[in-house]
Amino acid sequence: MHSKSDQAPLQTVLLFIAALMFGFGALVQIGDQRNPSDISVTYKRLKTPADIVPLSNPVKAVAYTSVVSLAKLPVADKKQRFVALLLPAILISKQQLQQRRDKLVQLLSASSISSADQAWLDRLMAEYDAESPTQLRRRMVSFPNSLILAQAAIETGWGSSRFFVQANNVFGVWSFDPTEARIMARQRRDGEAIYVKRYASLLGSIEDYFLTLGRGGAYTELRQAARNTQDSLALIKHLHRYSELGDDYVARLDAMIRHNRLTRYDSYYLKH
Repeated sequence: MHSKSDQAPLQTVLLFIAALMFGFGALVQIGDQRNPSDISVTYKRLKTPADIVPLSNPVKAVAYTSVVSLAKLPVADKKQRFVALLLPAILISKQQLQQRRDKLVQLLSASSISSADQAWLDRLMAEYDAESPTQLRRRMVSFPNSLILAQAAIETGWGSSRFFVQANNVFGVWSFDPTEARIMARQRRDGEAIYVKRYASLLGSIEDYFLTLGRGGAYTELRQAARNTQDSLALIKHLHRYSELGDDYVARLDAMIRHNRLTRYDSYYLKH
């Protein structure tokens, strides 16, 4: 245990350790975290697009538990409301990831940890398929808002896909577990039914996104690059293995980010 008088120098030491562990890029992420450690999330169910909380900066912490199709809206309105739907969940998930990273740094610098903290660490290592705390640290990487928004817009057709509307599934994540909440896709593969996960809210889908990119072996270069830069246009080239489209998918992401000026949302942060 540390006394209150030790807190200030201890924080300095932890920040120095964080710099060594995560590199300059991750330290920028820590320094840019303008939200308090605790955040109150409002869960909201939509009936019409008009129920979407208008986007502002700072962003209100709203996690939508159901959504509606935006397909029939005028293009400009559809895009604006889609960002207003997704950005709060992105920022909440990034906040939670930041908190776990900070706790991990503290645990790695401690001379000993409690059984509860060890259980927390073991659970997190299992989630990220990490073989050691060091590997876990390298996998817990955040990504710029503009990159996530671009992928979400492509995957859902700006909030028009059935998976998005019926399952809060932003990225079309498949389900192979018959015991979890899921819906069946209309198409089949090799004669077999395909299922996608159903999430309790958009926040759950975003959290799964971070886990997918954090533990997947195909994204090692992406994570390494993200520890050094949060420039989405520099990072998208490492997503060529995310889709069967390969380099064409990267080109689509580039066009999506540039044409819609999505990098303007990289400076948005949660309201406290």
